[in-house]
Amino acid sequence: MEKDFNYQTVPSSFAHCFNAECPQSATCLRALAAQHCASGVCFISTVNPNFYPKVGETCPYFKPNQKVRMAWGISRLFDAIPYRRATEMRRMLIGHFNKSHYYRVYRKEVPLTPADQQYISRLFKRDGITEDPVFDFYTEEYVW
Repeated sequence: MEKDFNYQTVPSSFAHCFNAECPQSATCLRALAAQHCASGVCFISTVNPNFYPKVGETCPYFKPNQKVRMAWGISRLFDAIPYRRATEMRRMLIGHFNKSHYYRVYRKEVPLTPADQQYISRLFKRDGITEDPVFDFYTEEYVW
């Protein structure tokens, strides 16, 4: 059981799993959420016990309880890039994420997942930019 787990970060719609016999429960985020479920929480979403996998099968609802490095903010992303290139890259990012999500990332309301960070890095490399993308800061988070 993880000591620094903050149950407040669990999304309300995230399914918990109470299958103690599951061989993957020690590394499953759903089991971790179930273990830390606060007694004051009246209603939670759970994995239906009728859908637990048979012995020897992998669980289709398994989510690893490993934290990943999330990047926050892109306010300095284009600082070292010429204006024309930066304008085009910004337009491509808005096209990829959509305008609303792009500005939520810009304002640090939502993080960039490792896949998002890789997309931006590939975009830089494709445009011949040798510098790595610069994000405002990083945190370690669970992927719900």
